[in-house]
Amino acid sequence: MKLSSQAISVLKELKNDEKKSVTEFEEEGFDQATVNRAQLELEEAGLVKTQEKEEIVQEITSKGKKVLEKGSPEYNILQQLGSGITPIQELEGDTNIGVGKAKQKGWIEIDNGKVSKISDGEGVDIDPLQNKLENKNFDDELEERGLIKSKPQVTKTLYLTERGEEVEVSEIEEDFNVEARAETPRTGKKHYYKNILQFARETWMEMGFEEMSGNYVVPSFLNFDALYTPQDHPARELHDTFFVENPETADLSDYGEKVDHVRNTHQDGWETGSTGYGGEWSKEDAERNVIRTHTTAISARRLHEIDVNEEELPKKFFMIGRNFRNETVDSTHLAEFYQTDGIVVGKDLNFSNLKGYLSEFFGKMGYDEIRLIPSYYPYTEMSVEVQGWNEEESEWVGLAGGGMFRPEVVKPLLGFEAKVLAWGMGIGRIAAGAAGLKDIRELYRNDIQIINDTPVWRPNWNTKRGDT
Repeated sequence: MKLSSQAISVLKELKNDEKKSVTEFEEEGFDQATVNRAQLELEEAGLVKTQEKEEIVQEITSKGKKVLEKGSPEYNILQQLGSGITPIQELEGDTNIGVGKAKQKGWIEIDNGKVSKISDGEGVDIDPLQNKLENKNFDDELEERGLIKSKPQVTKTLYLTERGEEVEVSEIEEDFNVEARAETPRTGKKHYYKNILQFARETWMEMGFEEMSGNYVVPSFLNFDALYTPQDHPARELHDTFFVENPETADLSDYGEKVDHVRNTHQDGWETGSTGYGGEWSKEDAERNVIRTHTTAISARRLHEIDVNEEELPKKFFMIGRNFRNETVDSTHLAEFYQTDGIVVGKDLNFSNLKGYLSEFFGKMGYDEIRLIPSYYPYTEMSVEVQGWNEEESEWVGLAGGGMFRPEVVKPLLGFEAKVLAWGMGIGRIAAGAAGLKDIRELYRNDIQIINDTPVWRPNWNTKRGDT
């Protein structure tokens, strides 16, 4: 007779005890799956038989564990009462439940919002509820209060058959099955979203871009005004933007005369050839701090910092960072999200250059086919939306916004006329597509099953999803 090493080990244990449940095997260090496989093998050989029995077991809930640790609400109320009278508002803890239960048990009395012990409460030296849980004296009260719960449990017990009792373990040959499916070892790996973010960062660097960085909290001047967003634009309202209370405002002195240039551009166009928006421009509104709604605020800051005497054009910059918007969270929108922003600054740039950069990046990120369609943004002209073809859904999906910064953005910040290509895109949508997710919120839920099932990032995910 030949048996696997696992079956032989289980048989040896049964030789000592004649019968043993799977739970008892587990308590002795056996893996449950191993015991179940061995049981099937031993049953086929006629050496064991199995009996299953369903029973109701009770276990302590998270609420019960809290009582175990801190005591019951009623006992904690009792401990706070001296020999006198205590106003309810001076009591601490879960007073609603605690006072109610203590009164129900005849430990206290309440008069005009004041609580005092009565004789039955004087003799309570231990917490009865906590004591029941510690000693596992489970009763209806514990279940009614949600401190324990009952659930059915199937107990599987293995018994030796007559043949199993007669066979000698020493006479059994060990059978090695080299074709048996082995359990895949669990190995650590980076979260697939981290891999995608890193791959995007490396892609921009390979394309010759320098990385930018910046603060989460920025003045409205950078987030809106310098990007030629009018001060009455809906995006600047509380329902779209998170404003900061402390510090509420920023010092704009770092931007020197450029603050006036932006003001004049909004009011009458300044020297940009524009007529502006007209009306009065408020510096106080520009000073208000916000949590950045897009990484384009950092692109604006970088334009301000370029020194044409030290930096030779063209210059290429990118950033990957988190942004925050007062969004209603759903399957395609988040209040906090990653975005990659990019700008190219030069004298002889055109729309074809913009399309070339975007096509190259998205090609490396796994999109075989993209298209640029007309769109609108306050700070670019021409403006485009970048769409990628979704093979599974047979439709075009929005991936990014881009265009060429308007003169009203470039000249006030840079100090001279130039061409600036610009774009911003949500990396989360690319990541969700790579992982085959329908709900973008899954990127942050750390579902172990999804993490295990999602392969290490490959840029060809769109055509060969699942390759590892």
